[in-house]
Amino acid sequence: MTLSQLYANKEQVHFLHTQYFVEGAITGACAVPEIPLPDTWLPWVIKTHNKIRDNEQAQQLFDVLFSHFKHVLAEMKSAKMTLPNYAKFKDANESFELEQYCKGLMLAHQSSESVWRHAWQRMQKNEPEAAPKLAKDLKHCLIVFSTFADINAAISQAKERGDDIEKLKTSLPAIAETLDATLTQYVTISGKLAQHLPNQFETFEQTPQNAS
Repeated sequence: MTLSQLYANKEQVHFLHTQYFVEGAITGACAVPEIPLPDTWLPWVIKTHNKIRDNEQAQQLFDVLFSHFKHVLAEMKSAKMTLPNYAKFKDANESFELEQYCKGLMLAHQSSESVWRHAWQRMQKNEPEAAPKLAKDLKHCLIVFSTFADINAAISQAKERGDDIEKLKTSLPAIAETLDATLTQYVTISGKLAQHLPNQFETFEQTPQNAS
């Protein structure tokens, strides 16, 4: 069963975030420099806890989510990672799918900041000359993702800073066109940081103790 097939039955997914959010969160989980175990990232996709019917449903849920996790990880390894087709910018008020995807991605990043920071510290120690450019590139990626995670909030914040709001609004479609490249850059940065961490594993086969 695919993730889309799972979401075709609302009763199976009412305790999860939207499919768009879940796909973004799993993408963010796969991009963490030290790939997290399922027990770490599964809570990121669950909206309402203690609503799973039984162990059978919990196992089915885990199987589908973990299958998607491995699919995304494989895409990253083969350098074929792109945003889903639905993650398109329309305008500030009609880009729900894209916003949900970016929200999930940003939640995964924020939830794993300590891992990113640890990898960053090791990189700075081993390869300090690379740090300034990587820092600039990572900041750019996070600004782009956070902008499209809540477009109206980004516009409001820009207004509070005294930025040219009309210029920002007219620039959003062009910035959105760079999202695939930004995601590729984000994954590349993670890969460079991961090189400085020992004992990295590409896949995990164990089932979490409690998927619910």
